[in-house]
Parts: sequence; C-alpha cells; structure tokens
Amino acid sequence: MNGVNLLHLALLAAALGPLLSLAALLPLAPAEVRRAALLGSTAMGLLWLIDGILALLAPAASPTLSLGTVIVWQFRLDPLSAFFLIVLGVVGSSASLHALGYFHNASTGQLRRVLLPLPLFLSSMALVLLADNAYTFLVAWEGMALSSSFLILAQAQGARERQAAYLYLLLAHLGALCLLAAFALLSHGSPLQGSTFSTMSGHFLSPWQRQAILVLTLLGFGAKLGAAPLHVWLPEAHPAAPAPISALMSAAMLPIALYGLLRMDWQILPPVGTSWGLIWLLVGLISAGFGVLFSALQRDLKRMLAYSSMENMGLILVAFGLARIFAAEGSPTLAALALSAGLFQIVNHAFFKGLLFLGSGSVLHSAGTVDMGRLGGLIRGMPQTTLLMLIGSLAIAGLPPLNGFASEWLLLQAFLLAPQSASGTLQAILPLAAAGVIFVLALASFAIVKAFGLSFLGQARTAFSAHEASRWERSAMGLLALGCVLLGLFPGTIVDHLQGVNLLLLHSKVLGSQAPWGLTPISPQRASYLPGAFLIGIVLAIVLTFLLVWWRFGRPLRRVPVWACGFQGPRSARMQDSPAGFSQPLYRIFRPIHQGQVPVGKVEEGWQLRLSDPFWAGIYARIQHGADFLSRQALRLQHGKISSYLLYAFLTLIVLLVLVQ
Repeated sequence: MNGVNLLHLALLAAALGPLLSLAALLPLAPAEVRRAALLGSTAMGLLWLIDGILALLAPAASPTLSLGTVIVWQFRLDPLSAFFLIVLGVVGSSASLHALGYFHNASTGQLRRVLLPLPLFLSSMALVLLADNAYTFLVAWEGMALSSSFLILAQAQGARERQAAYLYLLLAHLGALCLLAAFALLSHGSPLQGSTFSTMSGHFLSPWQRQAILVLTLLGFGAKLGAAPLHVWLPEAHPAAPAPISALMSAAMLPIALYGLLRMDWQILPPVGTSWGLIWLLVGLISAGFGVLFSALQRDLKRMLAYSSMENMGLILVAFGLARIFAAEGSPTLAALALSAGLFQIVNHAFFKGLLFLGSGSVLHSAGTVDMGRLGGLIRGMPQTTLLMLIGSLAIAGLPPLNGFASEWLLLQAFLLAPQSASGTLQAILPLAAAGVIFVLALASFAIVKAFGLSFLGQARTAFSAHEASRWERSAMGLLALGCVLLGLFPGTIVDHLQGVNLLLLHSKVLGSQAPWGLTPISPQRASYLPGAFLIGIVLAIVLTFLLVWWRFGRPLRRVPVWACGFQGPRSARMQDSPAGFSQPLYRIFRPIHQGQVPVGKVEEGWQLRLSDPFWAGIYARIQHGADFLSRQALRLQHGKISSYLLYAFLTLIVLLVLVQ
C-alpha cells in the first residue's frame, strides 16, 4: 500500500467518528448501541495502528492531500504523524474494547453521554496528527478539547465533576488562544489562509518573533500536556472521567501535545540554540518532580495515576530538551539518542498508563471505590486483573526486562554521555539534571509500589465483595500488558523504527542499527542491554532459590500463622499500613512544598492528608481573588440611573473617536 492510500485510510477511519456518533442516537436497545459504537471505535483505533505502522516502515513517503476551495483542509502523513497514530491506535482500540465491559450496566442515557462524544474525540485527535495547515490543526484541536470536556461530564454526579470539566475547558481554550497567536506570527498575520506547515517553515521570522512563538507554543501545548504550573486541571479531570476516558486522555491526548511541540518548535521553526533546550529540560524536571511527589502522597488511585502522567510527560520533556541541547551543541548522535529515549517513553506510557487506568476502572466496578485506604486484598477476588496490574506496575516502575526500563536506560545513557559536550556550562548543569531524573524515577517506583501493595495485597480494609473484571476488560488490559512485555524484550526493534522520526527532525540518521533483542545505545561495547538474558537470569534465580529452600526447609510443607507485627490477638486489617502512613517520610520531608495538613476526622477512616498545590495557591488563587475584586468594582457601575448610563456611552464614544484619530 503506497503512502497516498495510507493517508486516505487514516482519514477514512477519522470520518467514521461522526457516523458512529450519529449511530448512538438510533432508537436501539442499550446493548446494541453500546456494542455497535464501541466496536466501531475499536476498529477506528486498529486502522490507525496498522496505518501508522505501515507508514513508519516507509518513511520516505510523506503524501499530502487538500480538500475544499474556499476553506482549504490540508493533510499530510509523515513519520512523525505515523508514530503518534500508532500511539492513538493502541490506546483508542484498547480503551474502546475495555468500555464494552465497563459500560455493561449503563442505561441508555448514560451510554449516549459517552457514545456521542467518544468517536468525535478519537477522530479529532487523529485529525490533529494529520493536519498540514493552521486552520485544520486548530479546528481539530478545538474539537478534541470540546469532545473530551463532554466525556469528563459523562458520569457527573455532583459539582466536583462540573468544576473539573470547567477548569479543563478554561485552560484548554487559553492554550488554544496561545496557539492561534503562535500560528498568526508564523504566517505573518494570516493563519487561516491555508499555508502548509512546509510553507510556514520557509517564512522569515525576526528573533523576537521566534522567541514569542516559542513562549506561546510552550504555554499552549504545556497546558494540554499538564506541564507545571499549567497542570491544575489534570488531577481533577482524570478522576472525574470514566476509566476508559481517563486512559485515552492520559495515554493518547497528553502525548498529542508533545507532538505539537515537536511539529512547531522543532520542524517548522529554525534551530534556536541551547537556551530553549535548557528551558524544556527545566520545565520537564519541575513537572516530573512535582508530579511524582504528589503522586506518592495520594490516597485516590486515579488521582495518583493522574499525577504520575504529569511525571511521565515531564520526563519526556526532559528527553526532548536534552536532544535539543545536543543538537545545538553539534552532537547529532547524542541528540538522536535522547530523542529516541523520549519517543520510546511515549510508546511505553501509552501501554502501561493505559493499562493502569483501565485496571483502576475495573477495581472501581468490583470494589466500588478507588480509595486505597478502603481497598486491600483484591488479589483474592480479582486474580487475573491483579496479574495484569502487576505487569503494568512493574513496567512503570522501570524494572527490567519490561518496557519502562528500556526507555529510561536510553535517557540515562544520554545523560551519562553528556560530559563529552564542549560546553563547560552544560557539563555543570546536566549532571544535576541527571540526579533529578534519578530521584524522580526512584520516587515513581515508591508511588507504584504503594498503590499496588495497598490495593491488591494484604486484607480488605473495608467490607466489599470483589469480583473479577469482565472478559472485555481483561482482554483490553491483557493486550496492553502483552505490549509491555514485548516492547521490553525487543527494544532494539522499536529504536530502529524510530529512525524515520529522527531523520525528519534531526535531518540525519545517526544512531546505528540495534539488535532486535537488545539495546546498544551508542555501540555494542558500551552500556549494551540484553533483556532476554536478563529474563533468563531472573527465572533461573527464582527456580534455584525455590529448589534450595524447598530442599532445605520445605519437606514437608509447613503452614504457620502470618506474623502479626508484634500485635496481640487476631490479625486484622487495621494492623496494615495506611496510604498516609506509607508516605509519612515523604510527607515530613517535603512538607514545605505540599503544605500538607492532617484534619481531624473519623478515626475509623484512618490518617488522611489534605495537600495544598503551591502553584494553585501562588498563581491561580491570586488571579481568582483579583477577578473577584474587579467584578465587585464593575458592579458599582450598575446602579440604575439612566443619566449615568448615558454618560458612560458618551465617554466611550469620545474614547473610540480619539483612538480612531
């Protein structure tokens, strides 16, 4: 299949979205509506997945297509679009498949609140990736924001969900305004005239225009990907949305903001030196550090995963910033290494974060809560879901031989090779950044160990009857878990197929070919990693340990009571650690940042924390107070006197005349 056909296939799949939304309005039984719309969404995702893989295998072809005469819609499929189509296809198909089981008992009204905007959300994301001019991009971008805000409200039960959707929509539109201004600068004041991105890249821009565009795109895309301090919508929207929607927003929509940064700041704009690489790296480190700290302190499983998404986006931004620095310093090999690390982490994030969000939805259905202080012992009622969540937890914790380790290994290797850079300033800054990345990775492992241990192991902290997830839910999670294993075992294949994106962004293919079953960041003699050998070593160590213990102590097998940690009497769930107790060292060390409080509450609910977001208190609360003050002052103008209103109109007319003159 040639490139033109692949572009047509991707657009055809996107065109299915509005048709599926209309199908949700047909007067069919709830089960028929659910099955038709969600299987259609799954098919859309699979088409993009296949399309993206085929297009990435043929990076030389970048077909374009124009539709319309008055308003021109332009599309292009190149390796960068193809890569992100794969991410969208993986998450879109698995989330739709999981939704078949997740919404099994939903009423017709509840189903339509999901099935109407969901296909539009998927189509909008695909059109953002395929857009080749500002008009097409911005229309698809707005469609993505509007449809996802309706999805956040799909199961709204109170003011909290409505506030989350409002906050998300507010920041999304502020971000869109920044992007509109950036496109206006790029196209010299006419962003909607149909200039393609390739044409825009040839426009002359003064230095201040380039700097302004970089600031605007960082604000616009940063608001979407949850970069600090624009992240405040993220921990509110993800817990409010249904689990399949949370998976889509976290694992597919957030990376699309990274796509926008790469497309505009890297491909369209000319190189701008190391300064913006350092800014990306700094913003990424702050986002990752803030996200992982608040993730480790959470009690709500979905909120913990939302902050974890912020941490992952921060790490990817660090990798891209590092790549920009190396590219500006004249080290294309290291730039390709760091860029590959960031792209690999995006794929990994799609698999393990999608899996964990879908698993949290199954936990909510089974236990009726995602509060870790009320969960526990889910392994007994949900053994298969527990195994799948264990794979996702090990992957996101970065343990070999799963996929999270491979991308983190590439990123750390990029940092370790940095001292070869010529700049003395960078030699001082980059080791500190590397230390920050290692701290983030360690804290991320702590957070996921806490979440998995408190939820699935031990005893149930409250009375609930857990049951296994449906076959649709397990199938979707199983496919993502299988992806975590395969990506971890064959990292060289992934890195090799990222070369098309490297070639597009760096204009040279500088990383050597990798062995399919191994990873050789720079050369086979330096920091090579063989996940297969690692897996064999782990299996042999486990088997050998089991045989030794069984031979020395295990004949006959003895069963003894579980140690009660020194407590007398029967073992109870209250003897287990609580979420806040588990995080107590972090709570004490980082209290100046989170300003945590321990409110007086019911003793039986355990020790709870009330955290304060310093960005909210320092920025958004002040803006809110300022807006309230201005509103009160504006109300003074409204006092019911017609003479005053005539005076206002007269003064306004005078001011306008002066301005026109």
